[in-house]
Amino acid sequence: MLFVSQRAIFRLLARAMLSPALNSTSRSDMLALHRCRFRSGGLNLTAQKLVAALATLVALGAPAPGRAAVDRPPQFIVMAFDNCTELERWQELTDFAAELNKDGERVHFTFFVSGSNFIADSSRNIYAGPHQRRGYSRISFGGTPEQIRKRVEYVNALYRSGHEIASHAVGHFNGASWSAVDWEKEFRAFGQILKNVGPNNGLPGSQFAFPVTDVIGFRAPYLAKGAALYSALKAHGFRYDTSGVGQADAWPEKIDGLWRFNLAMLRIQGSGRGTLSMDYNFFVAQSRAAYDPRRYDMTREQTLKTYLQYFKSNYAGNRAPLHIGHHFMNYGGGAYNEALKSFARAVCGLPEVRCVTYAKLADFMDQQNANTLAAFRRGDFAHVAIPTLNVAQVLR
Repeated sequence: MLFVSQRAIFRLLARAMLSPALNSTSRSDMLALHRCRFRSGGLNLTAQKLVAALATLVALGAPAPGRAAVDRPPQFIVMAFDNCTELERWQELTDFAAELNKDGERVHFTFFVSGSNFIADSSRNIYAGPHQRRGYSRISFGGTPEQIRKRVEYVNALYRSGHEIASHAVGHFNGASWSAVDWEKEFRAFGQILKNVGPNNGLPGSQFAFPVTDVIGFRAPYLAKGAALYSALKAHGFRYDTSGVGQADAWPEKIDGLWRFNLAMLRIQGSGRGTLSMDYNFFVAQSRAAYDPRRYDMTREQTLKTYLQYFKSNYAGNRAPLHIGHHFMNYGGGAYNEALKSFARAVCGLPEVRCVTYAKLADFMDQQNANTLAAFRRGDFAHVAIPTLNVAQVLR
C-alpha cells in the first residue's frame, strides 16, 4: 500500500480518480502490473491513475508530500506588567533586564502603566474618571512630586533600552459597562496626564521620552471590557488589546483592525487547578489570595513548572506566542515574580525564542499574510526538538 497523508494531495487524487486515464493501457499489460492502491473510504487507484494524479500536482505547483507549508515561526514570549507603581519594583526590573541583556538582547518587557501613577497625591483633583468624583482612583496616586520624577526617569530609561510603555487606563475602574464616550474620556485623560506630567506635578523639565502616540497597546483593569471599548481604542490609534482570554495554543487574531493578544488558560502543574497566565490568578487558585509563607517554595515551583510546560507545549507544537501577565505587587511574598525571573532566565535566549514586547509581536503579525497565519495555526511547518532547559541553574 502507498499511503499519502496531505489533504491537498488527497483532494487532487480523488478528483483524478474520477477522470479518464491520461494514457490507455491494454488489459494484458494491466494484468502484468503489480497493482498499487491508494485507499480512502473504500476507493482504489491503479498505479497509472496515481501517476497521473501526481503529475497534476506537479503541474499545479503543489508542495511535495512531507514538505512544510511555511517556514517555522519563532517562539514569541511576551512578559508584561500592570499597576506599575512601586519604585523598588521599577529598579528591580531595570536591574533584571540589564542582567539578562548584558551579553545580548535577550528580553524586553511591556509595561501597562496607569495614569494615576503619574499624578502626585497633591494634584489628584486634575483627574475625574467616568461616573466618578473628582480626585478619586481605585489604586494609589503617584505619591510625592519627587516620586513622580523618579518614576518618569525609570520609564524613560527602559523605553530607551527597547522596552514598551502601554496603557492600563487611569483610575483602574471596571469599565465593562462603559460607553464609547466613557472610554473616550478615560483615554483623553491618560493622554493629557502623560503629555503634562511635568506641569501637573510642579516638575520643570520632567517629561516622557516618547510621544503619547507611541502608546499603542492596552490592557483593561480587571480585564473588564465591553463592546464600546474597541471603537474607542481604534479612535485613539491603538494597535492591540490584551484584555481577553484564550486557549494556550491559540495564535492571535486581528478583529476590527486590532490584534487580540489574549492571556492563556492553563493548568497549574502539581495541582491541576485551572488559572490564567497572570500572577494574581495563580495567587487566587493556589491560596485564595491569602499569603502563607510556608507555601512560598511550593507556590514558586508550581508556577515555574506551569510556565515551563506552557513553553514546551507551544515550542514543540504550533508555536503560538506565550502571554504572561504580572503585577508590580509581590503577591505570595514575591514567589510569582521570582518564578517569572527563573522562567525568563531559562528560556530567553534559547534557539528560535524571542522574548519581546507586544509592540514587536504586533509588528511580526502585521507582516504575515492570511495563508501564512493559517499555516501557523495548524502547525504546518517543520518541527524541532525542545532545547535543553537548565532549570536548576536558574533557580537562584
